[in-house]
Amino acid sequence: MSQHQQSDINTDLDSIDNRSEIVFLYDAVDTNPNGNPLTEENRPRIDDYTGEALVTDVRLKRVVRDYLDRQGEPILIKASGDDGRDDKDDRYAVLKEKMEPLLDENGPNMTEEEAFLAVATDVRLFGEAMTFDAPITTSYTGPVQFNFGRSMHAVNESSHGKTSVVAASSDEDDRSQGGNMFTDYRIDYALIRFHGVINEHNAAETHLDADDIELLEDGLWYGTRTETNTASKQGHEPRLLVRVEYETDDYHIGDLHRAFTLEPDGKDERAMRDISDGLVNATEFIALLTDHASDIASISMRASRRLRVRVGDNDGGVADLEQALHDALDPARVDLTTE
Repeated sequence: MSQHQQSDINTDLDSIDNRSEIVFLYDAVDTNPNGNPLTEENRPRIDDYTGEALVTDVRLKRVVRDYLDRQGEPILIKASGDDGRDDKDDRYAVLKEKMEPLLDENGPNMTEEEAFLAVATDVRLFGEAMTFDAPITTSYTGPVQFNFGRSMHAVNESSHGKTSVVAASSDEDDRSQGGNMFTDYRIDYALIRFHGVINEHNAAETHLDADDIELLEDGLWYGTRTETNTASKQGHEPRLLVRVEYETDDYHIGDLHRAFTLEPDGKDERAMRDISDGLVNATEFIALLTDHASDIASISMRASRRLRVRVGDNDGGVADLEQALHDALDPARVDLTTE
């Protein structure tokens, strides 16, 4: 599946009809998946009791937004400092320039609010409180919501002492001391699991459509790979993305992410250093699909070529997962891509 090309602005104001449930797994190697700025040296977020790494939903949405922005999709919430614009008033002014042609074209048939939603891709996905000086006062609850991500196992945190090469000051005394010393905290390995839901009722308010969902999937998959290319974030790779679309509204299985479990090859899960050091057990996931087959409209899935998967007694890989999906559902309802 190729990366998404910039889409034309959709002015028909349609929205999706059915609910979807999302499971997203990605791994992080020798990196800081989501630092906590309130801790020493922005240390990774780790659950004190379980030892699991934590990643906020805000961090995941930032990855998607940055991907959309890089692809030329208009977004309201950009990273602080981008293009010298830090506040929402400025960002709205930028989008207003893109809205003007729509308002001119459609005349009285389109309001400024409708033009705003047609332009602001991230608002259609994630909503916005609109708590700033804009003519639109409606608050939008995002159709796409994620829980906090957690690693599927306890992780090992390492610390590394570093020295910057360039001195922090031009003062002669400071320069003689060389650069600053600091401690860099990273997680050796984490397979992180997110769960999300796309709500059809909120989608009707923001006019989220099928093209937007494709953008979301691309943002999760390619954004995790390409928008985390910084000193502290390098080492992310998407491993599994599942979206189950249901036949009716007001219904989803729930807790679908918990139907995937991790089986490390060794006894100590903290010793994992690569996706090949364990496998993902999808047996319960396939059983749920079988039990709820009549409620499922389609399944869209992307899987890493290096992912090891167990379904029942078979633990060969993605091919076993695809066969199990076809056994559980009509193959015409299954779209699986291996990358």
